[in-house]
Amino acid sequence: AARTPRCDPVLTWPSKVVKRNGPFDCCLWFNRIESSRAVDEYLQMHYAPPDILLPYSFGPVDGLRFPERCAELVARTAPKPSAGMAALDVGCAVGGASFALAHHYEAVYGIDFSHAFIGAANTMKREGSMAYASLVEGTRTEQRLADVTAGLDRERCAFHQADACELEVLREQGWLRSSGYEAVLAANLLCRLPKPRAFLRSCARWLVAERGVLVLVSPFSWLEEYTPQPEWIGGGDADSSGVLEEEMTGLGFKLILREDVPFLIREHARKFQWGVSEATCWVRS
Repeated sequence: AARTPRCDPVLTWPSKVVKRNGPFDCCLWFNRIESSRAVDEYLQMHYAPPDILLPYSFGPVDGLRFPERCAELVARTAPKPSAGMAALDVGCAVGGASFALAHHYEAVYGIDFSHAFIGAANTMKREGSMAYASLVEGTRTEQRLADVTAGLDRERCAFHQADACELEVLREQGWLRSSGYEAVLAANLLCRLPKPRAFLRSCARWLVAERGVLVLVSPFSWLEEYTPQPEWIGGGDADSSGVLEEEMTGLGFKLILREDVPFLIREHARKFQWGVSEATCWVRS
């Protein structure tokens, strides 16, 4: 049976950042994801109503509700949830997709490398809402409130800080199930990992339960500041989508769905990031 998620304490930021992959220096990347600006942007992306995230009658409306649409992909492709089943959201950021998954699963575990993101996710779990600053222009901001969907049992979710490339640590600590999960989501995560193949190997060996589903959503935005080039899955002479399919098949997964998933991040009232991730859904055979 699925263990009832417990509330993880808000973690403090480490005083020293350790390099995670030889010459790869994650200090710049770490400072970026731990900034209050990043937390504000992601709270807005995950929880803001459409008319706040995109306050115009025109524009890329298909990029709205990204966390919910990722969770819907899981619900469409994973085994029908039943008692004892649990979902795992790897790279959960501030928890939007995790709470969306809680509409389908009685236990949802969210993990992220960012202490600041996990702190915000735990605040959303504990309080149901969290204030954030929405940038208008320059240094001018508007105070807004991020809310979890009313009536949702937030106790279904638990959040923990962890490295997606070393999830065995949490398994040994008893926080992750050694038997794996019926549904695993990794949204816009793969090309931000220093060792993406280490994460995929964990999925193949134990993280995804037998006949469970892994949903990978990625824009394949490979950059050396996040991932050393030898660790890229494609992105050089080869197409990332094709290389990923070949490697996932070699790990024992079967592709059951591929589709494009647009997303939108508001930087300020007149500047946005619009991207298109590729979603692939895999069954572990």
